[in-house]
Amino acid sequence: MKTSARLLPTLVPVLLGLLAGVGVTQLRASRTYQVANTSENIRTAPEGRQIGTLVQGATIEEVGQDGRWVKFQLEAWIWGPSLEGFEPSLSVQVAERAKDTLDNTDDTDASPAPRDRERRPRVAVNAHIDEIRALIDGDFGRFYGVQRDPDLNQVQIRFRVTKIESEALELRHMRVQHAILVVLADDVEFDSLRIETNRADGTGEVGIEQSVTSAADVRRLEGKDLAQWRLVTRRSSDGGKSWVGP
Repeated sequence: MKTSARLLPTLVPVLLGLLAGVGVTQLRASRTYQVANTSENIRTAPEGRQIGTLVQGATIEEVGQDGRWVKFQLEAWIWGPSLEGFEPSLSVQVAERAKDTLDNTDDTDASPAPRDRERRPRVAVNAHIDEIRALIDGDFGRFYGVQRDPDLNQVQIRFRVTKIESEALELRHMRVQHAILVVLADDVEFDSLRIETNRADGTGEVGIEQSVTSAADVRRLEGKDLAQWRLVTRRSSDGGKSWVGP
């Protein structure tokens, strides 16, 4: 009993420390954050090499901290064929062979549909975010953000302009669409481009002035024919509540 009494002052702090450690670990494991900025860099370590970006609204789960840096876990997806040594699972290979066989036996008299687009590796818009930011900030205004809406299959670009003429704002929308198309065409799949800015007089929130044009029309016009652009572009001056155009 005397030995137990001597050990008690030593064991109590240890047990309290273990319990406190469990509590902190559980608190951090359950704590989540959302990115508040338009985009934020992901790094290998505090002040380390940049390896990617997260866009506004992305949610992360904290697993640790180092000063003002937050360590987090990320679950994400990447196109397998872009990885060295990648091989699809056997079940996927079998399913693809079966689909190829079915496609080759149906409608034998018809020309086969192109499959390059379906199987072509694609990358996220965020892979080009630094290039897009430099493009917007350098020639068109102040970059606010870019994203791809998967439901609309649409690339959306937001930036702020200083005071310019109304026609100059439309011209800027048209030219930004074409510039973004040139940057993304080989890597990102999309059917249309949406531009969102503030008003031409420099006032209002970004998103008040909007324009939406199909990728095919943007490619055809090459950012050169404003009159034709107006004919094929849906435009809104009230944040998308009402629209003019097709």
